[in-house]
Amino acid sequence: MDGVIKFYELAPSVGSTHYFSPNTWKTRMGLLHKGVKFETIPATLLDFRGDLARRSNQPKISAPAIELPDGTFIYDSFRIAEWLETAYPNAPSLFTGDGKLSSEARPEHVTIGKNYARLTDLGLGASKPEWAVWFDLFFSQLDKLIAGDDHRAYFMSDVRHGPQGYQKLMALDRQEYIRRAKMNIQPLVQVLRERPQEYFQGTHPGQVDYIIFGRYAYCRTLDATLTKEIWNDQGEELNDWIEKLCQAYDGHAQQLFDSLPVIE
Repeated sequence: MDGVIKFYELAPSVGSTHYFSPNTWKTRMGLLHKGVKFETIPATLLDFRGDLARRSNQPKISAPAIELPDGTFIYDSFRIAEWLETAYPNAPSLFTGDGKLSSEARPEHVTIGKNYARLTDLGLGASKPEWAVWFDLFFSQLDKLIAGDDHRAYFMSDVRHGPQGYQKLMALDRQEYIRRAKMNIQPLVQVLRERPQEYFQGTHPGQVDYIIFGRYAYCRTLDATLTKEIWNDQGEELNDWIEKLCQAYDGHAQQLFDSLPVIE
């Protein structure tokens, strides 16, 4: 495809590059996986509800979203992944986990890989991270990043979180959520322990890995110390997997993590 794709990345405030959304991280890694040229454009929650909704003519557009060179918008991380798989057949498949090109993949293998990815996606909260423990646990850190009167008003509103949702999230028992988060990690550790040196998708990384890494990246961008306790310290196998994805694609993720200011 000719031209550069515009990748609208969720930012907590105007001008910020503190990209925190687990869902946009899935798409970021998928674009890198397919070798796609893309330009990152920070967009706030209000940008998605306003400017991007108008320009795309899709009132319910949400992060992540990409804009193709012809002006077409695609949103939803899984929808974008399926589009990438079809649009870039001469790049490694996102769903087979064997490193082969999409054009060489057997349809039944792609279908199985998609189902595996979709189940993983739904199990971790799909496009609504508030369904899972991660959003709740790191909410107070995210709250510190939201800047600008209009952005804070929307972020704290009942429209965003439901009746008294903001107050309830800020009052959660964090120790209980840390315990639950560590429990959620254990199946991941076990899968990697049973398949040494492999990825979740297979012998090569794929969409399943990027879904899980998106949750890790969400945590990592908000609290590096707590993330290490919950993720990296749970087992050598998981720590090695994290390091491999952080260093993948010329260390793309690691460079973004290293550039982040510490949240006080």
